[in-house]
Amino acid sequence: MIKSNRIEIPFNKWSLERLYDESKCATSRNKKYGNVGDIFYVGDDKYKITMIKKLPLFFIANELFRTEGCTDPQEFIDIWEEIHPRKGWVDEQKVYYHYFVCLDYLGDS
Repeated sequence: MIKSNRIEIPFNKWSLERLYDESKCATSRNKKYGNVGDIFYVGDDKYKITMIKKLPLFFIANELFRTEGCTDPQEFIDIWEEIHPRKGWVDEQKVYYHYFVCLDYLGDS
């Protein structure tokens, strides 16, 4: 059985909009936020992390951009560069890809 802890994951305005329109079910970060099974809240919505993988940015941009709430790979790259202006985009940089589900949408609260 996976133990659940309540964690905090900060989201910018762009990401919040995609969470609220249900187009975002993942977030890529420079550090790991929690573990599989952990719970976080955004507003009144309850989310559960179901997978964490360390992946290169180019893979996320090309294969997983939709889960990040983006319409195409370039939008993911542009958002990453906006959030990380000093380092910018580095194709091979490995980051933590957090995939999650909204438990409220599943009827599991």
